[in-house]
Amino acid sequence: MPDNILYIAIASAILLLIIIFVMSYIKAAPDEAIIVSGIQKQPRVIIGRAGLRIPFFERADHLSLQLIQIDVKTGSPVPTKDYINVSVDAVVTAKISDNPDRLKSSAQNFLNKKPEDIRAMIVDILEGNMREIVGRMQLVDLVGDRKQVSELVLENAIPDLEKLGIVVQTFNIQNFEDANGVIENLGVDKTSAIRKAAAISKANAER
Repeated sequence: MPDNILYIAIASAILLLIIIFVMSYIKAAPDEAIIVSGIQKQPRVIIGRAGLRIPFFERADHLSLQLIQIDVKTGSPVPTKDYINVSVDAVVTAKISDNPDRLKSSAQNFLNKKPEDIRAMIVDILEGNMREIVGRMQLVDLVGDRKQVSELVLENAIPDLEKLGIVVQTFNIQNFEDANGVIENLGVDKTSAIRKAAAISKANAER
């Protein structure tokens, strides 16, 4: 009888250790950060590897590091520097930074939040900065150099994005539109100028 009690006690102890280990074991995917907090002053961050936490005394919160695809549009037409109302459409990919310092900011703002919530906040920041840059520039400059427009918007938005721990991977202006056909006319004028220059070059060559 005592031997049976000893076996039961050993089996119970082993089972308890297994349960504690299972409760303690955590594993973060490569595109995920797990923030372990509770006992230490500074939370531990686990990215793309396994780790342990102390059950009941430490908690593990998840933070997605996946790329987020975002369509950023000016909600309404924006007047350019030369007073032409323009709508802008851009495509953006962004993510929460895995830089330790920025990750702390991200944890404060986005811990356990869904990608849609993160996307909405990024859209608000980029849309506001896009409207500001459009208002500073003349239409011909906007349409003529989309890359410069993208760079200016990002340069303007980076301080706000860094406070949230957000990194923008790509920012591409897809389209400019205006209700009065001014942009279309710019294209027609440019095509006409190219054709005229080509005709002059051809005439000179034939001479």
